[in-house]
Amino acid sequence: MKPEVVYTKAAPTTGFSTGMESPIAQGVKCGDFVFVSGQGPLDPVTRQVVSADTAEQTRVTLDNVQKVLQAAGTSLQHVVKIGVFLRDMKDFDAFNRVFRDYFKGVQPARTTVEAAAPRAGVNVEIDAIAWIPR
Repeated sequence: MKPEVVYTKAAPTTGFSTGMESPIAQGVKCGDFVFVSGQGPLDPVTRQVVSADTAEQTRVTLDNVQKVLQAAGTSLQHVVKIGVFLRDMKDFDAFNRVFRDYFKGVQPARTTVEAAAPRAGVNVEIDAIAWIPR
């Protein structure tokens, strides 16, 4: 079984410099699973951070994860594992309030760690593994 790259214009891509094609897939399907690369609070068109507010960043980040999942043929309802990277653990409660809204009735395994931001202004990054129903 060969892995398949998942791509959607509805979610931002990550590149290393202007004009350079991204060497990172938004997601990779392999068998009955999709592995979503870390998504952040970026507008899919401008690739700019949407807000300084952690709750709003969490919403946009989860929307971006959701768009990649949809492109792979699945949804947040089928997520089995989530990795969360917060710039500051003082934002943990604000993050959790938004997270609960997106995962009502679903209990994925989750790891949450405090980590340095991959770029200025980013307070949250999320990756995910989801099952693709057949």
